[in-house]
Amino acid sequence: MLLILALTIKKTITLFVLVGPLSMIPIFLAAAEGLDLHSKGRFARTIGFSVTVALLVATFLGMPILGLLGVSLGAMQVGGGIIVLLLAIAMVLGKESTFKGSPSDANEYGVREAAIVPLAVPLLAGPAAFSYVMGNSAWHTSADLIHVVVPILAVGIACWITFYMACQAEKKIRQSTLDVVQRIGGFILAAIAVEMMAAGLRGLFPMLTPA
Repeated sequence: MLLILALTIKKTITLFVLVGPLSMIPIFLAAAEGLDLHSKGRFARTIGFSVTVALLVATFLGMPILGLLGVSLGAMQVGGGIIVLLLAIAMVLGKESTFKGSPSDANEYGVREAAIVPLAVPLLAGPAAFSYVMGNSAWHTSADLIHVVVPILAVGIACWITFYMACQAEKKIRQSTLDVVQRIGGFILAAIAVEMMAAGLRGLFPMLTPA
């Protein structure tokens, strides 16, 4: 049980960094501009729910679809690790918005009617997060579902809370603070990416596994 708990915590932290709601705060605030506090809270809840649903769909349907295409779990882990590493490098260099395809001027991106599509998917639940949940979606017992599903639910709730708190403290958040958090997350993410690729390579080439 302790192993499952440790794995759940690890996956939750990793997925939270991959989704990166902190870096999307400026875009969320721009999209929610003009709404009252109650509507902003509801909008934050909608974003969190959308991220959760998207990641759950990728978790339980992503690998079966790839299986039909003949893509193995090891290949998915290596490919996902490369994407995660690129995202980590972009975060450290302050180029995450370019990597994720978000608009260069977040303050002018305030079209609420279309905000859920680019904000929830793919800016939050994007290629890196999809690759990670699909590469770690294997489960054999009902207990394994804990470390597969709980991290996704936790990150969805974290997105909701992050954006809700951002609405509460909208005028007090400094971009420099977000930049520091983003770069620290990038360093951690780089190490996680290397671990993902190593696991994938061991799956593709069993001879790499120590006897």
